[in-house]
Amino acid sequence: MLVRLRPYCLLFVALTVVYHANLRPVDSGDALPGSLIPLAIFLDHTVSLDRFGPWIHSHVRHTGGVIHASHGHYFSLYPIGGPLFVSPLYLPIAFISRLRDWDPGSLVMFARIAEKFAATAITALSAAVLLLLLKRITTAPWAWCLTLVYALGTETWSISSQALWQHGPSELAIIGCFYFLDCWSQDRSPNGSLWLCGACAAAAFIFRPTNVVLLPALLAALLMAKATLTQQLRVIVRVLAVPLLGGLLLASYNFYVFHRLSGGYPLDSFDGPIAAGLAGLFLSPGRGLLIYTPVALFALCAFLPRAFGQRRQHASLLIASVVFVVLDSLLIAKWQMWWGGFCWGPRLLTELVPPLIVMMALGVSAIEHSGFRAWPRRAFAVLALYSVLLQAIGVFFYPKGHWDGTPQSVDRAPARLWDWRDNPIARTILGGPTWEPYAIVGAALTGGLAAAQRRVRELNVNPYDESAPGVSSNGRGLP
Repeated sequence: MLVRLRPYCLLFVALTVVYHANLRPVDSGDALPGSLIPLAIFLDHTVSLDRFGPWIHSHVRHTGGVIHASHGHYFSLYPIGGPLFVSPLYLPIAFISRLRDWDPGSLVMFARIAEKFAATAITALSAAVLLLLLKRITTAPWAWCLTLVYALGTETWSISSQALWQHGPSELAIIGCFYFLDCWSQDRSPNGSLWLCGACAAAAFIFRPTNVVLLPALLAALLMAKATLTQQLRVIVRVLAVPLLGGLLLASYNFYVFHRLSGGYPLDSFDGPIAAGLAGLFLSPGRGLLIYTPVALFALCAFLPRAFGQRRQHASLLIASVVFVVLDSLLIAKWQMWWGGFCWGPRLLTELVPPLIVMMALGVSAIEHSGFRAWPRRAFAVLALYSVLLQAIGVFFYPKGHWDGTPQSVDRAPARLWDWRDNPIARTILGGPTWEPYAIVGAALTGGLAAAQRRVRELNVNPYDESAPGVSSNGRGLP
C-alpha cells in the first residue's frame, strides 16, 4: 500500500513546495471571510465572524462586499462550505498558546498566512486525485503529463493554490465526482461509487453554488448509460439523494442569514449579454481562457475519430465533462461581472479545468497517432509550456503593473478587457516580480519578527485595503 501511495505523496509534496515558492497568498478581500471562518470555528465555536466584524469595518473598504450583518451577527457574504471543509487542517492551532487573546488585527494576519497553507494542501490533493483518475483513462506517462498541466498550466496554480477562494475545494470535489462516476461506469455493481459520486457533487455546489450545473451533467451521463428504466431510476436516486440533502441544508442556511435561497448572490445579476460574456471568457486579452491557457484547445481531441475507443469506454465521463463545460460557461457568461473583478486570468472558469483535462486524456490517442508527423505532440508541448509560463507570471509577478486598477478600475471600464495593446500580461511582466515577500522573510530570518514587522512598514504592505496595489478584490463579483 505504501509503495502504491508513494508517487501520489511525492506529487503532493512537490506541488506544495512549488505553490509556496512565491512566499505569499495572492491577497483578496473576497477570500478574507473564508480565511477567518476556520479561526472562528476553533476560537468561538461558530461560523459567524463577530470577533472580526468591527475590525473589518474599520480596515477594509467596501465591507458590504465581504461580510453581511444578520440577526445581530456578522456572516461571510460568500458560501461557507469550503472554509468548513478545510477547518480540520487548522487543528495544529490548538497548540498555539493564548491564541484567543490575540487582537483581531494579529488574528487576521495569522489567518492570511494559514489560508495559504490550507489552499495549497487542498489544491495539491486535487492534483493527486486527478492523477488517480487519469490513470484509469490513459497511459501512466500521459496521466502524469496532464496532471502537471492541470497543476501548473492552469488557474489551479495562480488561483486555487494561492488563497481560500471557492475554486480549490470545488476542483477537488469535481474531480472526486468524476472519479467515482468512472468507477461506476466501468463496473455497474458497486453502489458505493454512486453514493460517493453524489456526495462529491453535493460538496461541489455547497462549496460554490454555480457548480449546481454538475447535477444535470451527471443526469445526462447516467441517462445515456445502457440500462432499463427501473435501473436508471435507482441509479439517479442514489446519485441525487445526498445532493438533495445538501441543497436543503444550504437553502436553510441562506434563508436564515440572507432571507433568500440564493444566499449572497443576487439572481438579478445573471442578466448580462451571453454572447459578449462568452467571447470575453474565452478570447479577450484580459481574461480569455484560450489566451491564458491555450493548451485547453486539446480538449477538442476527444471528439476526433482516433479517440473513438476511449470515448466509447468512458462515455459517461465524456458526457458529464462536456455538459458541465457548456452549462458552466453559459452560466458565468450571464453574470454581469464575468471577468471576476481584480484577478489574474479567467478566474471564474477555474472549475472548467478538471473536465477539460479529462477530455484531453480521452483524446490522447488522437495526439499520439496523428498522421501529420509529430506536430500535434509538439504543438501540445509548446502550448503547455506557454500556459505554465503565463501562470508563473500570475504567481510571481501579479499584481505588479496594477493593470486592474489603472488608469481606471476594470470594474468601471470593462471595455479595457479587450485592449490588446495595454493588456494584463504585458503590463504585469513589465511591472517585474513581486519581491517584497522575500525581503520580509529575509528580514525575519536575520533579525527576527521585529525586523520583519519593520520591513513590512517600510514597504507599506497592507493586504486588507482594497485600494492598495496587490489586492485582487472587487466586492461584487462571484468570489
